[in-house]
Amino acid sequence: MQIVVCIKQVPDTNNIKWTKENNLQREGMVSILNPCDNYALEAAFKIREKFKNAKITAITMGPSQAKNVLNYALARGCDEAVLLCDKAFSASDTLATGRVISSAIKKLFPKCSLIICGQYAQDGDTAQTGPTIAGMLDIPVVTNVGQIINCDIKMSIFKQVLKDGVNILEVKNPSVACVLKGDEPIKPLYVKDYMRSQEIGIKEYNLSDLELDKTQTGILGSPTYVFKAFKLEHQRDAQEIKYNIPDFLINLTKNGGKNG
Repeated sequence: MQIVVCIKQVPDTNNIKWTKENNLQREGMVSILNPCDNYALEAAFKIREKFKNAKITAITMGPSQAKNVLNYALARGCDEAVLLCDKAFSASDTLATGRVISSAIKKLFPKCSLIICGQYAQDGDTAQTGPTIAGMLDIPVVTNVGQIINCDIKMSIFKQVLKDGVNILEVKNPSVACVLKGDEPIKPLYVKDYMRSQEIGIKEYNLSDLELDKTQTGILGSPTYVFKAFKLEHQRDAQEIKYNIPDFLINLTKNGGKNG
């Protein structure tokens, strides 16, 4: 049973700096594993607890520094890791990213049973990459997955958590699950775990390996364009009220909810 977990390296939102023009200052920016993707990995490991022969591959698209999150995934327990790295992939939007990742999965893991993604990435929050991968592979996708109840080669059962309730969905595999961030703590890693990741190593593939054209990726393959990123500033006025609370409530009642 083959499981592919799509992960992403994102900026640490606690360490973001801004230019005078309110754009992200990417130079020297600290990067981390996208938080939702940690729970995507955890979901895959829980499946392997039931199916010992399940093979888990972590895959990401990005520059060479993205090896950091892949090494982390290997240290967590993935069986292998794949980096999709090429200058032609730079500045890809969710459509181009989905095209690259789906092409890699189709070529490298044609018998994949389940693809697990984080529901959203904290640097873009579009929640589009997972569904895009599913669309390009022409397989089912379930978003807002709070739990993968069961999974085997033929079928998956997902608990989908929505604002107005919960759905239990039975889906034919291969399929894509977009997993929400959970509440359970992530187990800490030790030196021996990272030693294991160094022993396994990371496989790299570029544009030509995936048999893609440069017009299908990067800026040329991206119909969307981010004009500017900016920080949201809250401007809230606070009013200090010096009243005896019971008298204040009585005055509000007499004045139809208006102070004065």
